[in-house]
Amino acid sequence: MVKKIAWISRHDMTMDQVADLRRIYGSNVVIEKHDITAHSYRDVLEASKDADIMAVVLPPNILADLVNPQNNEKPVIRAISSREKTGKFVLNQATGQNEEEYRFVHGGWEQVEKIEIIVKKL
Repeated sequence: MVKKIAWISRHDMTMDQVADLRRIYGSNVVIEKHDITAHSYRDVLEASKDADIMAVVLPPNILADLVNPQNNEKPVIRAISSREKTGKFVLNQATGQNEEEYRFVHGGWEQVEKIEIIVKKL
């Protein structure tokens, strides 16, 4: 059975991320990228209406609304990554300084079940 995954991000999914999704969901995975600026969870729902799973990069407030069972029943996942030094230096165009270069390393996927935001007005 084909699993359709909506990738909600401005960035392309890495080969490691795709391979890991195939490990999790099987080789019959179709990934459809949606390069959108989501203003609410409704934008994400609209973009992913034909998908079985939503793989997202979203701010916490939109993510919290998206995983609320009153708003959505589809699984929502996000990539886990870490930053590692490459050992190289690159020129920072904004400051004119040479800075250490970093790369993102895929560390897996997690399913987001609930986000709780607690705030206090200052």
